[in-house]
Amino acid sequence: MSQGAGSHSEAGGVHLLGVRHHGPGSARAVVRALEEVQPTAVLVELPADCEPALRWVADPHLVPPVALLGTVAGQPGRAAFLPFAEFSPEWQAFRWAVAHGAALRAVDLPLQHSLAHEPGDDGELLLADRAVADPLAELAAAAGDPDAERWWEDVVEHRGEGLAAFAAVAEAMAAVRGGWEAATTREAQREAYMRKVLRATLADGHKRIVVVCGAWHVPALAAPLPSAAVDARTLRGLPKVKVGVSWVPWTHRRLATVTGYGAGVRSPGWYAHVFRHPGDDGVARWFAGAARLLREHGMSASPDHLIAATRSADALAALRSRPRA
Repeated sequence: MSQGAGSHSEAGGVHLLGVRHHGPGSARAVVRALEEVQPTAVLVELPADCEPALRWVADPHLVPPVALLGTVAGQPGRAAFLPFAEFSPEWQAFRWAVAHGAALRAVDLPLQHSLAHEPGDDGELLLADRAVADPLAELAAAAGDPDAERWWEDVVEHRGEGLAAFAAVAEAMAAVRGGWEAATTREAQREAYMRKVLRATLADGHKRIVVVCGAWHVPALAAPLPSAAVDARTLRGLPKVKVGVSWVPWTHRRLATVTGYGAGVRSPGWYAHVFRHPGDDGVARWFAGAARLLREHGMSASPDHLIAATRSADALAALRSRPRA
């Protein structure tokens, strides 16, 4: 298939893997795609000045959930957190690249530029803005589902087939978005920088390149790309500050949409479970864990309870035409 279709270019050997941030199915599909392609370079949507910190991802003491914290020198109130869980596609891409000796590059606009803008009046630490649009709502509506999160989970996260899944995602994003043109100035700057790093990686002689990015960005990175001159004009004159980056501990609670940040998920604990146990026994395993907790607190949870709960969950999923609970 062509890169214009979204996932692969025979000429450049570029595979674009459009993911949902913190999606367990996306994470499994990324690993499968990496194993299939065996790239020599892995490019990930992450501010470029965070790249030196990625050498720590192989350290056994760096256990997700964790976050990269970028702070403006001398102004700790101007900062951004970039969280990752075990089920984050980016985290799995980091680990694969380090384990297989592939070049690992962060391709998003550096924090030294994005944090150069004045913070909000509240002075609070800023969580990195990941969501640039909501194309999923339009796709879900076209499929007849008013819940975009549920639709995406059903068609992508509960599957994780690898390259075939990313080709379908790319085609869908192209239908919603169109070409590489961006809707906002910040989005244009981010994607111009991504293309800049992609061109540099190709110029370095890499023949098999995988790019892991939010699904919305795939059309902006698919061939034919705009000229380097166009992107250079977009990036010209950006403000700049000195930024320090470090790893910090994180929690599932802070990964949740309600108690964490906007690009989080509804139930991080469930997503972690789905990532570790994607098979048919995943629901039963979940209820077994719940029963264990209930018993530790002196409450009753018999095998009959577990069997009934599992059957009910599977039956409800079937009634709702969902692939699984």
